[in-house]
Amino acid sequence: MTISKPHNRPTFCLRPAETRDAAPLLELEASCFTRTEEMFNRRQIQRLITNPRAIVVVAERKGVALGWAAGLLRRYHQRYSSGRLYAVAVHPDEQGQRIGQKLTDHILHALAIHGAERIFLEVHAKNQKAINLYRKLGFTEQEYLADYYGTHHHGIRMMRSTTTVRHPRSMGNS
Repeated sequence: MTISKPHNRPTFCLRPAETRDAAPLLELEASCFTRTEEMFNRRQIQRLITNPRAIVVVAERKGVALGWAAGLLRRYHQRYSSGRLYAVAVHPDEQGQRIGQKLTDHILHALAIHGAERIFLEVHAKNQKAINLYRKLGFTEQEYLADYYGTHHHGIRMMRSTTTVRHPRSMGNS
């Protein structure tokens, strides 16, 4: 699952997260977010990795975690009918290389394969880069979430139908 990157930069790969990844993912969270209300803690990360309804992937290069993403399936009536893009974080030094988009594409595709008909997410209202990416991927704003990330830190709930899921060419070269 190697992915080529522009400008002859070294490649990175996506792989399923393992319990040993909790510490590096926690470090990624700390490098990406300044407020604890926006970060996952060690226990939350460990629970996601071991949750059978969660899909958690790590982007890495030479054994170093560059980013991670998680999706969660919601079960209704014996099948999964919705999913949630639960986390996406890319180390600030690695942003701008489409790692976040590849992580997001992977999670969206996996949620759709597992039967999610609609996918939801929440994003900080001031995170314009992420909002632009989500719009590009077919998400639309559904609800403004006042103080969702703490006092004066608002969120936006977004949703998309899996019929609009962009299926990545493959997890190979792009």
